[in-house]
Amino acid sequence: MSLNTRLSENKIPPPVDIEAVVADHKTYVKGQGLRLPPLIRDLEIDYTALSFAEPKKVYFRYKLEGRESDWRDAGTRRQAFYTDPAPGDYRFRVIACNNDGVWNEVGAVLDFQIAAAWHQTWWFRGLCAVAFIAAVWSLYALRLAQATSRIRMEEKARLVERERIARELHDTLLQGFQGLVLRFQSVLDRLPDARSRKLMEDVLSRADEILLEGRERIHDLRSATAAAQDLSKALASFGQELADGRRSTFSLSLEGTPRQLAPKVFEEANRIGREALSNAFAHADASKIEVELSYDDHFVRLRVRDDGRGIDQGVIDSGKAKHWGLFGMRERADAIGGKLSIWSRASAGTEVELAIPAEMAYPRRTKNPSEH
Repeated sequence: MSLNTRLSENKIPPPVDIEAVVADHKTYVKGQGLRLPPLIRDLEIDYTALSFAEPKKVYFRYKLEGRESDWRDAGTRRQAFYTDPAPGDYRFRVIACNNDGVWNEVGAVLDFQIAAAWHQTWWFRGLCAVAFIAAVWSLYALRLAQATSRIRMEEKARLVERERIARELHDTLLQGFQGLVLRFQSVLDRLPDARSRKLMEDVLSRADEILLEGRERIHDLRSATAAAQDLSKALASFGQELADGRRSTFSLSLEGTPRQLAPKVFEEANRIGREALSNAFAHADASKIEVELSYDDHFVRLRVRDDGRGIDQGVIDSGKAKHWGLFGMRERADAIGGKLSIWSRASAGTEVELAIPAEMAYPRRTKNPSEH
């Protein structure tokens, strides 16, 4: 390298300076703590570098920390441009090199802040998020209420139709069938032949069972409209339905204060009571059938008793006679933690008792946090 070349080499890095900040065509005085207004569309930052050798060959790099992480090569351009900068804190850095590629790595730095408009604040965005969630929840609740209302209307229509069918069956088919049975009974009383009388009695006995089954089915149709979880009303309605037009009398008594039962307990106890009542009306040939319900803090007890012909002890012990349904009754009692007991003697009637512990019978109450 020649001496002239060494003497002409520029080893001094150019000093860099930030001259002005222009936001939406308005110039702001630079300085620490510079705060620009919100909603800026166009941001311009002017900078320069001094070089006495060849000022037109000074090259620049810059970056806006808070918006970009990499340096931008600006060439010889002495302005940085940004569009729609978001509100926040920024640091603008610019460095330069002279005509011989010697860089000023320190450069110049400007810290400034762009204010947030009211709709750009965190609390406004939080309110928008809450409003959006509330709107979605309201829409969901509205759709749920509409669906629930539609289901209830459809269910109400079905219940009304079931009630109408049950009423028509009771007032036409069953009443007519009951009238035929009574007329056959009058014919039976006039038959002189013992064999014919025996055949007619068997037919009437079967007709009586069919009539009883028909009443049970009608009660099933009407049970959907019964008061939910009220065991006394459910059994009273069923017992009166079975006693209608028969010589057996029916009564129901209550001891203690009736309480709401757990849904599963109510369902199984109701079915056990209905099975016991059906057996009494169909097979006991009783003059009096009673139901007793007692509620206390330890047990719920259901008793169904009659003064009929009784049940054979072998049937009670095995509990498997399909005709009496005892096996199913015991299974239902076990399913709800209850105990089923049956007492009966020939010509001395039958008593069926279901005892359910209170902790199984009553719905569990949620404890109040203030209770200790």
